[in-house]
Amino acid sequence: MGNGDTPTSPHVPPHSCGDHFNPDGECHGGPEDEHRHAGDLGNIWADADGRAAFRMEDSRLKVWDIIGRSVVVDAGEDDLGRGSHPLSRVTGNSGPR
Repeated sequence: MGNGDTPTSPHVPPHSCGDHFNPDGECHGGPEDEHRHAGDLGNIWADADGRAAFRMEDSRLKVWDIIGRSVVVDAGEDDLGRGSHPLSRVTGNSGPR
């Protein structure tokens, strides 16, 4: 951080957010999978201008699980742990943050 950036600033490097929220030590998966990181919430889709509107509900997460955490949007589509790439079961091979 620098130049007046704070942890809530949009200029904080995304790697500072850490790994997926995974308190149970699971492999990467999709939001409907029995075995997944608790923070695996699936894909959102943006329009041509890069704007997205979405609402997420998750039966496994409670509001107190996410207070103080970040939502990170990766550059590419998450394969939800179903791909053949070595990163599939780790990050969904979704590219850089």
